[in-house]
Amino acid sequence: MCKRAFISLYAVLLLMLSISVVTAQTLNTRTYQASNVNFANPERGFFIQRTPLWRAGQRIALDPTDLAEAYAAGISLVRTYYLLERYRDRPLDTFVLEALQADMHTARSNGFKVILRFAYNFPTNADYQASLDAPLDIVLQHIAQLKPILRAHADVIAHLEAGFIGAWGEWHSSSNRLIDYPERGLNTPARAIISSLLEALPQTRMVALRYPLLKQQLFGVQPLHEEQAFSGEPQARIGAHDDCFLASATNRGTYLNAHNQPQIAHFKAYLHADNRYVVQSGETCNSDTEAQPFVSCRNALAELSYLRWSSLNLDYHPEVIQTWRREGCFEEIARRLGYRLRLIEASAPPAPSQDGTVEVWLRLNNDGFASPYNPRGFALALRSVEGKLYPLKIDQAPDPRLWLPERPIFVQVRAKLPDKLPEGSYELMLSLPAPEPSLSSDPRYSIRLANEGLWDARTGYHALGLWLKAGASQ
Repeated sequence: MCKRAFISLYAVLLLMLSISVVTAQTLNTRTYQASNVNFANPERGFFIQRTPLWRAGQRIALDPTDLAEAYAAGISLVRTYYLLERYRDRPLDTFVLEALQADMHTARSNGFKVILRFAYNFPTNADYQASLDAPLDIVLQHIAQLKPILRAHADVIAHLEAGFIGAWGEWHSSSNRLIDYPERGLNTPARAIISSLLEALPQTRMVALRYPLLKQQLFGVQPLHEEQAFSGEPQARIGAHDDCFLASATNRGTYLNAHNQPQIAHFKAYLHADNRYVVQSGETCNSDTEAQPFVSCRNALAELSYLRWSSLNLDYHPEVIQTWRREGCFEEIARRLGYRLRLIEASAPPAPSQDGTVEVWLRLNNDGFASPYNPRGFALALRSVEGKLYPLKIDQAPDPRLWLPERPIFVQVRAKLPDKLPEGSYELMLSLPAPEPSLSSDPRYSIRLANEGLWDARTGYHALGLWLKAGASQ
């Protein structure tokens, strides 16, 4: 048994022992019913794609009505393609910067997170290699101009696709030699762009690269391990987006050589391990003959799970999406993209200890393909019979980003009751809010658990059905 597995097993046994010791004081325990409903949750699921800044600078703003309809259908992500054709040889003007800020405000007002991409072209024909991008100095100037906006609105940025280079900003070709082609290798300009993008975003946000080879060229072939995860280091902040998922044996170049099966297996194994702690997103792009062995429900579900997908374009490729609807797996994919956290059991004593603390035990499962990849809060509160919430102070909050699908999730937290709590009966409440003050009180940005009858859409808390007598007499 490896050291990490032994430590995990030891932690579970220790938790079970601590529960059995406290049982002598009598614990209240509840088990919970799972929900099969797909609903909107932050930073996961199918996303819609919009192009708010179209060619020649025509302004097509994000539409609040459009976002509201998508949210009602269980979608909370939009990929925005900002096309900068007219700025290939000049700085961005106030039109672009103000348009971007306006869209960030629209997203925030409608409960959405944004997947950002900037590109200098959007070819619609086969001659994509002729598509022009911008010289390195212009790209770096644009990133510097965007930096204040990216940082100011990072709360509603899910992640940033590297963009800027080549056709569609997809990094497989470049008219300005910003990347080696056709080898798709990193050169000095590409490295400079990656470094500038990481510096433009706060350390809490990730950049997604199109090809796993590129991340390996930066950091070597060893994937992230848990000690590195979410550290803010560059390697821990670079994820993946695959814009031709299931399109061919190599996902049309994602894994390079169709005739090199060990190489394909190597890249997939790398993503399987690395994506435990970084984002995996993208889209399908093809349903032709070469895609048919791969787009079926059976293979799609296996690949989505193995590669730990968090989000996927609902708008493209429509024939692949229709295949999943026809074969019957679309709803399962919609539910399982990203995390799907489900509460199994919770326990707490019927009253706090003499020092005003209460210990809470939770057992959960992650039924999704992946885990949360951005910072996430963890909060407990007491709710009075009149409905008033009294937040508890937690000694050490768990990190939901480590709640992987393949691991049992056991949580033990010790919380302090607020001073001057009125005497009475209180229900224990659980929330997984956004950590940013701008979003923390908005329930649309709190994670909703996949359970029946627990979610309070007004507050973003879950009612655990565990009651405590507490207050002035304690």
